[in-house]
Formats: sequence, C-alpha cells, structure tokens
Amino acid sequence: MMDTSMAPPVPEKLLTLLKQQRDLYLRLQELSERQRTLISGDRPELLLNILRDRQTLVTALAGVNEELSPYRRDWQNVYEALPEVTRHSVSELLEQINGMLQVILRADQEDQALLSARKQAVARSLSDVSGAQTANAAYAHQAAKGRGSGSADVTG
Repeated sequence: MMDTSMAPPVPEKLLTLLKQQRDLYLRLQELSERQRTLISGDRPELLLNILRDRQTLVTALAGVNEELSPYRRDWQNVYEALPEVTRHSVSELLEQINGMLQVILRADQEDQALLSARKQAVARSLSDVSGAQTANAAYAHQAAKGRGSGSADVTG
C-alpha cells in the first residue's frame, strides 16, 4: 500500500486554497485602507476594532498557509505536474496574492510612520501643557508669597 500522507492534494484543492488566500488578503487590504482613514482622521480610537478584525483574518490566513504546506514542500514538482490551465490559474492567483501582500505591507509601514508622528505630536502637546501648568504654579506661588508679606503696594 502506498503512503499518500506526503502527497499533496488534488489540483482543485490547491486552487480552492489559493482562492481562499486571495480572498482573505483582499479583505485584509480593505481593512488596511479603513485603518489608514482612521489614522488620518480624528477617530483613532476605532482602530482597535480594525486591528481585531485584521487579527482574525491573519489567523485564518495561517490556517490556509498550513493547508498549503504540502504543496510548498515540493513546489517545483507540484507546479510542473499541474495541467496547463491549472498552472495558469495558479500563477494568476499567486500574482494577485503577492501584489496585495506588497500593498498591505507598504500601507502598514506608512501607517506605522503616521501613528509615530501623531504620538510624537501628542507628547509635545502634553509637554507644552505640563510646562504651562508648571509656569502657572510658579506664578501662583509667587503671587501668594507677595500677598502674604505685604511688601508691595501696586495700587499707587
């Protein structure tokens, strides 16, 4: 009896998995675009929902990648054994997947830079507020000292 545990599944299964992967990346790309809108706008608190949805998709992608692993182990032979029509479909799907992945990765890098810039701007604003509060406290302390000593008469 032949051991089929190492043999990759049939070509239809490969196409189905690649289509699932493409669809998941498409949804991830759509969430990436929504994420950019939230980062650029004044609703960054809604980012947590987007990030949660993205994590769900990444988990699903990990599952699909696990199912694709028998194909990847011997990709050259698997690919060459596919019928010509299937090979063409597989190539198109892989191009779509790789293109979307590049767009997503680039957008994530840009979003990280935007978030970092916003974080620095907020830190500067908080520092300015803190400095103003310190100055106000110093003025208030001086004013209280001046009133208590009775040494200055500014009324004329």
